[in-house]
Amino acid sequence: MNAGGPVLRDIHLPSAAWWPPAPGWWLLAGLVLLMIVAGAWLAKRRTRQRPLRVALQEVDRLAARFAHDRDTVALVEDASRLLRRVARKVDPDAASASGEAWRAFIHACTHDAGTHATLDGLLDARFRARPTLDAEALPAALRAWCRCALRSPAIARSGWRGRHPEPASVGEWETGAKRLAGEGESP
Repeated sequence: MNAGGPVLRDIHLPSAAWWPPAPGWWLLAGLVLLMIVAGAWLAKRRTRQRPLRVALQEVDRLAARFAHDRDTVALVEDASRLLRRVARKVDPDAASASGEAWRAFIHACTHDAGTHATLDGLLDARFRARPTLDAEALPAALRAWCRCALRSPAIARSGWRGRHPEPASVGEWETGAKRLAGEGESP
């Protein structure tokens, strides 16, 4: 047909190889990878914050129960149990602490005087027949303590070492209390 013109070849298609993919596929793969990483991060964050959510829900239940029946004895007992459960989550050895070691653990994560006073009142009120404490301020103090204990490593920075053996005599109690307060020589 073309007598004097160039010889034209028919249209030929490149081979349909799957590699390298088109730029759109690279973009899609990057988005999928980003979604997987974000999902894993969110799942880990949610798992890490679950103890805090559960503790704060328990504080809300305690406050609602107290508002309904005004039973200070039940509030003190339940709040003390909640503190022990949270302490066990933070440091398993802390949940078995008592006396000044327990008080030092509780104080390791309280930063204001109001929370200190309220939690000290709770620690002392548990062993009274008619506990007297600021029951209206207790839920706020429990929330603040749970947030601090379960969110940040403040207890680790405070010098709480866990495993405080029970002393056998009064002199050992005084030495242990001074050591916790940082006043005496540590053995």
